[in-house]
Formats: sequence, structure tokens, C-alpha cells
Amino acid sequence: MSEIRKPIIGLVSCKKELAGYQIQSLNEFYIDAVKDFGGTPIVLPSAIEDNELHRVLSVCDGLLFPGSHSNVAPHRYDGDHEEPKKDEMRDELAIALIRKAVDMDIPCLGICRGFQEMNVALGGSLDPAVHESGYDDHRENPSKDFAEKYGPAHPVVVEKEGVFAKWLSQEQWQNQQSFEVNTLHNQGVKQLAPTLKVEARAPDGLIEAFSLPNHKYFVGVQWHPEWQAKHNHFSQVLFKEFIMSASQ
Repeated sequence: MSEIRKPIIGLVSCKKELAGYQIQSLNEFYIDAVKDFGGTPIVLPSAIEDNELHRVLSVCDGLLFPGSHSNVAPHRYDGDHEEPKKDEMRDELAIALIRKAVDMDIPCLGICRGFQEMNVALGGSLDPAVHESGYDDHRENPSKDFAEKYGPAHPVVVEKEGVFAKWLSQEQWQNQQSFEVNTLHNQGVKQLAPTLKVEARAPDGLIEAFSLPNHKYFVGVQWHPEWQAKHNHFSQVLFKEFIMSASQ
């Protein structure tokens, strides 16, 4: 009996400096989540150039855009503030991949920074400090204990008639309109890209998730579902649907 082919998921990495070395980095939480739900992860370094994108996408069945401590450069969305934590090479690669993946109907999952990249790539903008714009403080818990840092922080309310509502119905959560998520971000959506649809909001009204209608799978979430994904009901749904879409 032949082995079932696992979908190949490309994960975009970040450029960082460590002890004088220039390195590519990616938190293993994302790699583990892809593996746990049946995907084969491959790391895509931000050094990939435009003329190599077609070959990369011919290999990948899906793309995951992970979180990072860096933020999308303001000039990408006509922002006029200074951003000290930038990664221009990642911006360049991620935005190009997102736009091509939309054209090619390649499944995409964006998490935190990846969520923000998706919005910017499709014409949206970002708020650099949502806690200064009338929203609650969504920044990460300073605790060094990961269980506290990534622990539930607030609920998100699911929009009716969206893909999240459909998934919850399929999972026999018909009466479940909200669930708890963690929060580790200071930036957020200011203007949603015109083609995107809101899937969930925080109690303060901040957009926490969106999708792209009529795409095989194009979902962005502002929280971190990769943390202990096997033990969180909605994380299971999110990753199972992602991997299933990539395998088709």
C-alpha cells in the first residue's frame, strides 16, 4: 500500500541578528502545528527573490505566514510613523507570495504578523498601537512562563454566515458564538482590505480574524493558534481545515 502524500506547507521565516550573525528564524511552534495535523513543513528564507517565486509555489501545497516580533514596514501601507522593529526582506517575500497565492488559489494561513501581512498585501492598512486608538490593550503578557504568555486573554465573537460559523456548525458547535484566544500584539487592522471578510472580533470591536471569499482557504487570525494547537478545539479546526485544503 502506498503512503498517503502529505501536503507540503511553506513557512516564511524572519531575518534576525544573533551574536553578530545574520540568521533566518522561525518558532518551532508553527512547524510542530503543521506536522501535528498532517503537513510536511519546509522553511522559506526571506532571501528568496521574485524570479524564484514560481518554482517555490510549484512545490508548496499551502503557505503559512507566522508571527514575529518585527512589524510590517509602514511605507507598505502608506503609514507615516516610525517603526523600529522592521524586517523588509520578510515584507517583500510575504507580500509577493500572498498576492501570487491569491491568483493561484493556494491555501494560506496567516498568524499575527502574517494576518497583518495578508491585510496589507490586499490593500488594507494597520494601526501601529491599537491600545492608543480606543481599543483594549492587546499586548503580550510579560511573563516568561509560556502558559501565562500564551494563555487565554479574551473571547472573540464569530460573525454570522462566515466560514468560521460554518466550521463550528460542522463541529456541532451550533450554539457556540465565541471562544477564548490569547493575545500578543500591539498592532492591528486599521482599514480592512476591500476583498476580505471579517470572521471574528474581540469584545472591543477589533478585527481578530478574516477570510477571502471564494478562495480555497485564505484565513488570517490575530491570535496565536499554534500554541498547544492539539489541545485547543478551534486551533484543531483551523489547522485541520488548512491542511485538508492543501491536500486537495
